[in-house]
Amino acid sequence: MGNQPIPLNQTGEQQALACAEMLATTRIAGIVTSPVLRAVQTAEIIGRTHAAPLHHAPGLSEIGVGDWLNRYWKDLADDPAKRDWYSHPDRARPSGGETLREVQLRAVAAVEQALQIEQEAPYVFVSHGDVIRALLAHYLRLDLNALRQARIDHAGVSGVEVTGDGTHLLFLNHRPGLQRLA
Repeated sequence: MGNQPIPLNQTGEQQALACAEMLATTRIAGIVTSPVLRAVQTAEIIGRTHAAPLHHAPGLSEIGVGDWLNRYWKDLADDPAKRDWYSHPDRARPSGGETLREVQLRAVAAVEQALQIEQEAPYVFVSHGDVIRALLAHYLRLDLNALRQARIDHAGVSGVEVTGDGTHLLFLNHRPGLQRLA
């Protein structure tokens, strides 16, 4: 789907509502979202339970997929970038798109800008799976290639605490209504 303005479907709305319910008792300083429509809609649903301001951050936008836009993953078997996507995501570039390393640089800049504001509560960042993986890799000082193995589901919530001493992973891919480990 890339950056196309595709709205949440009914399942996506239900996932966003469950996520909002999960975060309802958490104090939030602000919500920073990718400008991609489905992320904005998710952020707005989460924001209904909070008085926190909503900010759009282009740096949190979905990875640029270039010529892969509107194509099925199975149809890209002969594309060298697709073959490298899981083994070398930091340098695999779809024609006309961007690498995960480039995504990481712009996403980290967006988060750092938001964190410059003095806050007494956490921020919620609403983005996309590969962007979230790239951010986690940066803040946890992990290799981008290794973090490809981290599962990031739709409306999954990951938490990190960024301090002057480093970053601590609080939880990864917590999903509303999680009944079992999958």
